Amino acid sequence: MSKQRVFWLVFFGGLLLFAAAIVWYTQRALTSYPPTQAALEALAPDSQVQVQATPYGWVFTPQGTVKGGLAFYPGGLVEPQAYAPVLRKIAAAGYRVALLRVRFNLAVTEQGKARAALAEAPELPWAVGGHSLGGVVASNFAQSNPEVRALVMWAAYPQNDLSGKDLPTLALFGERDGVVRGEQLEASAPKFPKNTLKQVIPGLNHAGFGAYGPQRGDNPATISAEEGWSQIAQQTTAFLDQHLGSAAR
Repeated sequence: MSKQRVFWLVFFGGLLLFAAAIVWYTQRALTSYPPTQAALEALAPDSQVQVQATPYGWVFTPQGTVKGGLAFYPGGLVEPQAYAPVLRKIAAAGYRVALLRVRFNLAVTEQGKARAALAEAPELPWAVGGHSLGGVVASNFAQSNPEVRALVMWAAYPQNDLSGKDLPTLALFGERDGVVRGEQLEASAPKFPKNTLKQVIPGLNHAGFGAYGPQRGDNPATISAEEGWSQIAQQTTAFLDQHLGSAAR
């Protein structure tokens, strides 16, 4: 075998090895957080809430009167089903909740995904919301879609300056959050809409907004998962009742 042929074999072999390493690293880096068993069980319909798979994700519909809608973007690399325990509680309180599925479990890849959910029930007053990166994307969607009546941000802050926008906003945080840093919140504080309601849930960490297990960089929660979900749902529902429920009557 000639030296030239050996060179090209080694060269292309090295390229293949490099490409395989990149694929392996990317797959590891983009490994998603899967839903727990409790999250999967929360996708089952019952006498209070209907749950239906849709082309854009899932929709939770209360059996009784529907007061409004919430289109929800999942956190970065979190499989959307992980938010089912909290979202079905919000649905049981009278809201149509659209849980959005996004490519690669990254809401930034499909920032307009909420349009499909809003189009299914245009007669309802709608809010958009999300957790972490999903909350950032929800704020972008709300900024560019004036039909959105309210914004719900869990452990998130706006990417763009919304301080001049008259948009009722709930900014809900966990006291034990180890992912969203205090300096990040301080720097982003001027970007929130002027009428933002900021609330902190004692003992709740970053991952506690969903049901997907521990998250890298987070602190351990000091309240149970169920208690965290209940408080998140209660505070979110109270906010929606104030800003959407009255619009539906």
